[in-house]
Amino acid sequence: MLILPAEHPLDWKKPPVMTLLLILLNVLIYFGYQGGDEQRWETAIEAYLDAGLLNRERTLFLDDFGSRRKLEADEQRALAAMRRSDLAGLILSDLQFENRLHHEPAYQADTDWQAARRKVEAERDKVSSMRFGFIPAKFSVQGLFGAMFLHGSFDHLLGNMIFLFIFGFALEIALGRWLYLGLYLLSGVASHLLWWVMDPVWVTGVGASGAISGLMGMYLGVYGLRRINFFYWLGPMFGYFRAPALWILPVWMGKELYGLLLADDNVNYYAHLGGLGAGFLSIWLPRLVGRLKVDEAYLHKEDPDAPFKRELAALDQAIGRFALEQAASRGLDLLSRYPGRQELLERLYPVAKSRQDAALMTALLKQVFALPPGTGLPLLQRLGDDSQVPEQRLLRHPGVQLHLLQGLLRGADGPRALAAWRRLCQHSRHPSQLPLLTLQLAKLLGQRKDLRGIAELGQFLRSVYPEAEQTRQITLYQQHLAR
Repeated sequence: MLILPAEHPLDWKKPPVMTLLLILLNVLIYFGYQGGDEQRWETAIEAYLDAGLLNRERTLFLDDFGSRRKLEADEQRALAAMRRSDLAGLILSDLQFENRLHHEPAYQADTDWQAARRKVEAERDKVSSMRFGFIPAKFSVQGLFGAMFLHGSFDHLLGNMIFLFIFGFALEIALGRWLYLGLYLLSGVASHLLWWVMDPVWVTGVGASGAISGLMGMYLGVYGLRRINFFYWLGPMFGYFRAPALWILPVWMGKELYGLLLADDNVNYYAHLGGLGAGFLSIWLPRLVGRLKVDEAYLHKEDPDAPFKRELAALDQAIGRFALEQAASRGLDLLSRYPGRQELLERLYPVAKSRQDAALMTALLKQVFALPPGTGLPLLQRLGDDSQVPEQRLLRHPGVQLHLLQGLLRGADGPRALAAWRRLCQHSRHPSQLPLLTLQLAKLLGQRKDLRGIAELGQFLRSVYPEAEQTRQITLYQQHLAR
């Protein structure tokens, strides 16, 4: 049985950076660090055999293992007949036997045995699961945190990372990155602590499933009784249903309890239950007392641009009623609150132009010229066309034409750029950038094979800036095109 939330599509405008970093960290640890575990195990087994420990411990282990597992006679014989290296690996991985061995009177009385064992255990403990895995009967802080970043197999890693992504991307947006990360780690720790309290066994536990179960609990705590979409898969049946989020909590808890009581596998159900409960309570309780803020707009799927769209619609209505004074006044306010919004600039430009409104036009032009490269070219082209009208004195100002020329050059609009250049050259005081811009314009016109335009630019530079480097370059460029 599988039940997963399907409430939010992934929004790459708000990428789940922390979730992706957690996934990357787990993957790098698995392939970069845990990839050397096989060699570490072989080294430890070789050290165990070379030290002669198998001969000393073989009988003790067979008796202890057989009694704990209640092995039948044929199973006991099969165990005794194992290859030496395989049996050595089984002994080294059996931490419960190791603990009993350390308390054996014969072991405690033999310092050579103890020294050899310590050396082999030091090699064995270089294996990732032994060094950073969580062992309830041998509590350690590094295991408490480290185990949630280790995995027992590639399938184990893949499954956990898929669930981490499914639950993580929405929670990261709703909670904020740092709170999300803190609660993720808290859930992982809580999952191990419950296992430690309830079942202090000599078994190494690894995996992010406890922390991910915490994300599942957090998800339900965030949405509470709000009805959300779920995807289900039950044998041959699958599909979607809608239900209050909290209704799924007993289903998930019941599934883990069933596995704990009746399943015969290696799944750590205590960790799942601990993470699920901790994740849910870490969200549900603070929300009950109003101490936790979440992104309600995201949860309600509100359009984050809705306020701007409402303001834009009101502006359109004012323009449609020809209430241009009101539109101009509102436009200045909107430009200050929503800078760089191209839809707003396109609506306000005709208002500013028709009213010859210097204040509105000045504020608007500053934002038009500050638009990122590759955007706003249609507006720049309109400015270029309207600059030809002598009555548009503000548009024909040298400062405006300088910025217009630069924008049209970036937009590769040669004809309009040439017109802006001509208007700029008509003024007695030329900007310092003019020689460089003239050369850039010449190269742009060269792409269009506009030799007449290039000749005009070259003649200007030779007349006004005869000693400039750009004059020499444009002359060489003309000679190159003439070949």
